[in-house]
Amino acid sequence: MNCRTRSSTDRLRGRSWLKIYAWAVVISSVAYFGFNLARDIFGGEEAKVRKVIMQGKSRFERRDIIGLSDMVSADYKDKYGNDRMTVVYGAKSFLAYYKDIFINIERADIILNEGKDAAEAEVTALIIGKTKDGKSDSIMEGLEGEKDKFRLKLRKEENGWKILEIEFLQPLNIMGEKVG
Repeated sequence: MNCRTRSSTDRLRGRSWLKIYAWAVVISSVAYFGFNLARDIFGGEEAKVRKVIMQGKSRFERRDIIGLSDMVSADYKDKYGNDRMTVVYGAKSFLAYYKDIFINIERADIILNEGKDAAEAEVTALIIGKTKDGKSDSIMEGLEGEKDKFRLKLRKEENGWKILEIEFLQPLNIMGEKVG
């Protein structure tokens, strides 16, 4: 009889710990998502610019050229002579050259103008791409990558923040060619 009581008591204790653990996970998850939602809603324009940068990263990794082109302003012009059409074509060529792309944004320093309708972001990112001409699918073969630093100029337009200009702050290799 005593053994049954102990095993019942042990099971009840185990269940109570499981309930406590489950509630802790639920509360932590709600707090995490609540914090991110509040940051997006109340974080202001800097949070919106940071979100645009992260969306660009995600769209590059998913190879979403239409989504990328929507992020570029119709008034895009950079010091390399590119306009909106040529920068979108360049992104398409970049995506065609690589089989897989991974981007890790290490840092994004964002400065808004006084009117909060224009921003400059200096971004440091590690970009790794697996070339399509790799002969095998081994992990290391055909990998190209480097840490890059670039500046984005953005403007707040009717339908959100759009990229006006991209400037490479250090020379980098893209698809086997030096840029910047």
